[in-house]
Amino acid sequence: MPTIEDLTEAQFVNLLEEYYAPPKARNKLREAEVKDLASKLNDKVNIPLISETREEKILIKVILRVDTFLYDNLPNEIYDLVRSSENGIEDEEATRLINRLSILANEKINIPYIPEAAEYVAIKFVIRVVINAARKNWNFDRAKAASDKDLIIA
Repeated sequence: MPTIEDLTEAQFVNLLEEYYAPPKARNKLREAEVKDLASKLNDKVNIPLISETREEKILIKVILRVDTFLYDNLPNEIYDLVRSSENGIEDEEATRLINRLSILANEKINIPYIPEAAEYVAIKFVIRVVINAARKNWNFDRAKAASDKDLIIA
C-alpha cells in the first residue's frame, strides 16, 4: 500500500468502502475458519440443555459476532495480518491486544443464552486465535493448532 500522499483516488475510495462496509461484509474470517473455530470452541464451552449440533450452530453465531466486533474495533490493516505470516505483530503486542480486546468485547457483546463465564471464554478464545494468527511468523493454522495444545499467548 502506498503512503497517504501517494494514494490514488481509487485506492482512497476503496479504503473508505472497506471502512464503511455494510453489516454483511463486516467480517474477515473465512467459512472454513469459522467452522473450525466452532468445533474447537465446542470442546471448551457447554451450553446447558442444548444438543451438540445446536451448540455448534450457536457457537458459529458467537464467532461471527466476535469477528464483526474485531472488524469494527481493529483497523483492517492489523486484522489483515492474519493472512500474512511474514508481516505480523510482535508477541508483546499480541498479548496486549488479546487482553484488551477480550475485555472490551465482553463488555460490548452480550449473549444472553450463554452463561457469562462461558461467554467470556468463547470471546477470548476466538480473539486469541485471530490475534495469534496475526503474529509475526504465525498463521491461522498455527494459531488454531496452538489452541489445541493450550500454547496460546495471554
